[in-house]
Amino acid sequence: MLLTIDVGNTSTAGAIFNGNTIVHRSVLATPKKWSARNFPILLPVALAQRTTAVIISSVVPAMDRDLAANINKVIGKRALFLDHKTPTGITLKIDRPSELGADRIADSAGALTLFSPPLIVIDSGTATTFDLLNARGEYCGGCIFPGIGIAIESLAENTAKLKKITFQVPRSPVGTNTAASIRAGVYFGYIGTLQHLIACYRKILGPKSKVVATGGLSRYFKGRVSGIDMFVPDLLFIGLKSIFEQQSPGP
Repeated sequence: MLLTIDVGNTSTAGAIFNGNTIVHRSVLATPKKWSARNFPILLPVALAQRTTAVIISSVVPAMDRDLAANINKVIGKRALFLDHKTPTGITLKIDRPSELGADRIADSAGALTLFSPPLIVIDSGTATTFDLLNARGEYCGGCIFPGIGIAIESLAENTAKLKKITFQVPRSPVGTNTAASIRAGVYFGYIGTLQHLIACYRKILGPKSKVVATGGLSRYFKGRVSGIDMFVPDLLFIGLKSIFEQQSPGP
């Protein structure tokens, strides 16, 4: 079995594949420092002996060393950490490939595993990212902007009279109190941003470009953002599995 791990700024998630089927999913808040006691959440003891390999997408470098040591101790294997140098079959046609996050590479690989390019991949999490794959399947860039949580925190931290609120999908774009106004502005502003960027990128890649959405916050936009063709919650894990299989001669 293959353990795939996504170390993000807010949360760390895992998915264990048995063949092409995910048999275990897990998530925990990304700690400031990795502890061995966190690992059984990602890899339960009952599955540890059957797990033969681990591949990781991490955007938190401070976690990598301790996590790698923990994995090596538990299953006796070195984890593969994805980066821009990992053979993926995707040409990175950008200025500085070393700056591209492993999560965005994995998302792109997952999209190419499931769909034919050109593709527009949206990942909504701590940050919202767009990744573009042209008709040849080459990675040609995208954009990054703050996620919903960061936007709300920024308003609270940089204004005297606005407090941090808990996000909920607003019923109306018209807020009738401060909290409702913040939710309306952030949420409907994001819908407008997403739809505008989809239109921009379809002009670049072609009107038949498929738009694939993933990420923990994508659920807020399902059925509300025109132009999104597919929601694939496990896209990153599918991409990690595909990339791992390219490194290994066998199944």
